[in-house]
Amino acid sequence: MQKIGRNDPCPCGSGKKYKKCCLVRSWTPPGREEFIKSKLLQEILAFVRRNYRNRIDDAYDYFWDDFDPEEYLDAYSFSLADINFWEWLVHDWEPEEDNGKTPIELYMESARGLGPEDKKVLLRMNDAVISLYEVQEVFPEEGLLLKDLLLGGECYVRERAATRSLRRWDIFATRLLRLDDNIIMSGCIYPYSRTHKEPMINYLKKCFNSYRKDFPESTMREFLKRCSDVFNYCWYENIRRPFRPILMTTSGESMVFSHALFTVNDKDSVLDGLGKMDELDEGEGGVFNWLDAEKEDGTATILGVIRIEGSTLRLECNSRERLEQGKAILMERLGGLIIHETDTFQDPYQAIKDMPKPSRKDDSGIPKELEQMLYDQFMRRHYENWLNEKIPALGGKTPLEAVKRPWGKKKVAELLKSIENSEEHRKADGMPWFDTSWLWKRLGLER
Repeated sequence: MQKIGRNDPCPCGSGKKYKKCCLVRSWTPPGREEFIKSKLLQEILAFVRRNYRNRIDDAYDYFWDDFDPEEYLDAYSFSLADINFWEWLVHDWEPEEDNGKTPIELYMESARGLGPEDKKVLLRMNDAVISLYEVQEVFPEEGLLLKDLLLGGECYVRERAATRSLRRWDIFATRLLRLDDNIIMSGCIYPYSRTHKEPMINYLKKCFNSYRKDFPESTMREFLKRCSDVFNYCWYENIRRPFRPILMTTSGESMVFSHALFTVNDKDSVLDGLGKMDELDEGEGGVFNWLDAEKEDGTATILGVIRIEGSTLRLECNSRERLEQGKAILMERLGGLIIHETDTFQDPYQAIKDMPKPSRKDDSGIPKELEQMLYDQFMRRHYENWLNEKIPALGGKTPLEAVKRPWGKKKVAELLKSIENSEEHRKADGMPWFDTSWLWKRLGLER
């Protein structure tokens, strides 16, 4: 029988794609093998505590290295970390005195009365490895379609609980097991931000290449089995030292909130001078937008904002370079009407951190339907413009230009995944959200 692709029409004749129809109908309640796995897991944990009591602390120190989970983790994250540790201890830890054997292998050698079914489940548990996955589809209360970012391939995972928190394009690491003709998660989970995807893949491949210097014949799967604690390292390092993407302006400068303050000698003359400058668009209340050259579609990038408050003129830009350019223009055009006093600079991430937290309200007073409609309208306009904006991450090309090349299609797809992932989480949190499916169609890209 020919294999059915997940995007092919479902053979049942429903008219839906296979991935959204019969692919997920094979869900069955936990079966005998899953029950055996739960029983064996408890027996292996008891075996480890009984025979390696004095080594568990060493294993714990190895797993966490110099990271103190009690210092950095809240109660929920700590409980997750505890599950991850014991899962690693059972499946992948290798006590030094036992020739590289895992607790599962050691248990199999010592346990008496193991039946064929027990041994079959134990072998599957021992062979399973942790890998990095990207969520392709979420089937609520049924399961997930996952893509393996390291070993390749896609698989449907029967996991109801995870469908309540995971969203399309989320990135996480876990160990998958095939039991009772279903694929399930073994228990551990290491969640990551989408911004970690490419850095993590590159880091793990670099680690694999280093590992192969000592074990030239090893495969990626063998590396993941012997070095699975690397996923915990990536997880806690992102908590201790969060990954911060480099923020750039549309013209490619590093983004820094930059302000210049001037003393105004003659406010009326300054307002008159600003009003005559072609590059400024006058707003209300002594506010002027400093604009770049107009594009073919009639839009223009805002390079800075000028505000006049009493006897003070403030120039606000999002890069040091733009601030220097704006200061030079003001000093040239306004001459002795203003006196430069000081410049201040702030890192964008620090600015976000210092922002006061808004008080939470259950009801904003705006009907949900109206709030959703306004959000839709705003985001639609924003992304209509975005399609024609030159994006630094795309080598200064617009998304419509970039998708004409193979490398551009991949990069634009990753940008769309991040946008869609963010909107999916907004939807799950009960906030207004934006359907990005039209963006994929407009750019001629497949999800």
